[in-house]
Amino acid sequence: MKYVVFLISGLMLLGSTASAQTPADTATESSAATTAAPAEPAAAEPTQDAAKEDEKKRSPYYKKVQGWLWLEAFAGPSAYDPDRFGSLSVSGVPNAPKLNGTQFGFAVGTGFGGPFFLGAYYRQASYTKSAPAGLGYKLMKVGLDMQGTFRFVPYVHPMIRIDIGYARTFDGNPYGLTNTDVDGVDFTLGAGLRIPIVRWMSFLASFDWSFVGLSVRGADPNTGSRFQSWIGGQQLAGTFALTFHFLGVRKN
Repeated sequence: MKYVVFLISGLMLLGSTASAQTPADTATESSAATTAAPAEPAAAEPTQDAAKEDEKKRSPYYKKVQGWLWLEAFAGPSAYDPDRFGSLSVSGVPNAPKLNGTQFGFAVGTGFGGPFFLGAYYRQASYTKSAPAGLGYKLMKVGLDMQGTFRFVPYVHPMIRIDIGYARTFDGNPYGLTNTDVDGVDFTLGAGLRIPIVRWMSFLASFDWSFVGLSVRGADPNTGSRFQSWIGGQQLAGTFALTFHFLGVRKN
């Protein structure tokens, strides 16, 4: 009987010890879980300056050209010396006169969001009014137009232009010869300023220098036989353009 009493007393002592430890362990585990849980960072509120900058970018007068589709129309004065770097190799035919005339045209392509333009151009200059009788003609150029725009200047963007294409005279030729075909290559370098007007439109003013190499094929006025001769000319032009920007002009 004595052993039974000892056994019951030992079991009661163990149960009371376990009951006393359980709240403390639970409190310890809860505290550890609270300590381990990371605090979520508070969402950063936009500053007043950032809000003003975002509003400025959404304004229609945002002063940086943008857009993926550019349509450009231009016009301006030009001067052309057809045999500045090489004259016609036909005896008795004088050098072509230097002429002045108006040039106009257009370009269409992608602006890659603003900093670079790649597209096609068409230019036509008329040298009929300033030419002597029988020596008037028109010069046409068509090809690839590449422009780089430096937008880090926000209100007036410096720009450069490189054009490579095909050139041809029609409605006459620089030498007044009959039954001739005159065509060749055009290489143009230009530099100027592009001024944003509104988000979807800008104005461009540039100076362009062109090398125009032409192959002249026709009948020799002395012998009547066919001939071919290359001439190298220089064209100087002032270009004033209005460019329309589409697709992506509201993305920054």
